[in-house]
Amino acid sequence: MPTLRAHKHEFIFVLVGGLGLASIAGYINTLLLSLGAPPVTHLTGTISRLSSDMGEGNIEDALMVTGLVVSFVLGAVCSGVVIGSSTLHIGRRYGVAVLIESLLLAAAALSIDHSLLAGAMLTAAAAGLQNAMAASYRSLIIRTTHLTGVLTDIGFQLGQFIAGHRTVGWHFLLLGSILVAFISGGVLGAIVARDLGSAGLWYPSILLALGGMGYFILRLLNRDREQH
Repeated sequence: MPTLRAHKHEFIFVLVGGLGLASIAGYINTLLLSLGAPPVTHLTGTISRLSSDMGEGNIEDALMVTGLVVSFVLGAVCSGVVIGSSTLHIGRRYGVAVLIESLLLAAAALSIDHSLLAGAMLTAAAAGLQNAMAASYRSLIIRTTHLTGVLTDIGFQLGQFIAGHRTVGWHFLLLGSILVAFISGGVLGAIVARDLGSAGLWYPSILLALGGMGYFILRLLNRDREQH
């Protein structure tokens, strides 16, 4: 039976991880938009663009957008293979997934000046991998690469509160924090894109590499705690 202390540690892990990943998603999406690429962290608008291209007979752009969609899905497939479950648990291979995302962004940083499409596809794969890391934590789905679900959950929780139903305070804290983190990351991405251009992709790549290694340390500490 998990103790109160264990729940506290788990919530801190979810909060810190969620904020970090959301800020990175906002950052890379805005940076790529500033470089002239379509959105890469969510696909609803991108697929609408594909539909428009098909209707107008714009084959070249349709193929480019299709490449982004396929890359996003392949990233999600990779996440499913590595993590294997949507239920959050400290001990799953999140560190491996984050390190793969770091490598994808590093590859994007190396290639994007030579080919915007190649860089955008690699970034879309990284976003798909991260999006598929969405985990169920105590009845709440934690999403970090787009805000549609986050805003929907916030609105639903507010509706429950207005109707007099019982609401959970930490839901608002977590969802609101993810919203602010995504927006803040986007603002930073726009500033970095203006000053550094595509080289700005190195920052999230390095941060994710450090985060992945930090998670391995956390797993080891958690394993030792469980054994004692």
